[in-house]
Amino acid sequence: MKVPSRRWSLGSLVACLAAAMAATACAGAGLAQTPVDLEAARRQFVTSCGTCHAVEAGAPARQGPNLGGVYGRRAGTLPDFRYSPALQGADIVWTEATLDPWIENAQAMRAGTIMNYRQADPAKRRLIIAFLKSISPQ
Repeated sequence: MKVPSRRWSLGSLVACLAAAMAATACAGAGLAQTPVDLEAARRQFVTSCGTCHAVEAGAPARQGPNLGGVYGRRAGTLPDFRYSPALQGADIVWTEATLDPWIENAQAMRAGTIMNYRQADPAKRRLIIAFLKSISPQ
């Protein structure tokens, strides 16, 4: 069976590529706005962060500071926790934009920090951040 050949003009190719890029951007925007399952987010936090960090109000620090209310808080400012010098002087407020690279690789974001945990999976980081945001005053 002979397959008919198709010839595309440069204009048609550009239009097709533009449409594909727009569809991809729209799909990506939709994913960014997809609601997070907070129970799944809590489980991910416990699995990834719960050994070193508490979140319950009044719970003592573990290896890391209590992260209850961390979203929107300035880094290195929780009373009664001894932070590394790298975080004591950091001009960082914990938001999605700062937590994501921090959780991905804290050492790369702020040399001299003590936290060694790294999470390469952006979906897992998104869950952790959603959980931290959900337990912080807005």
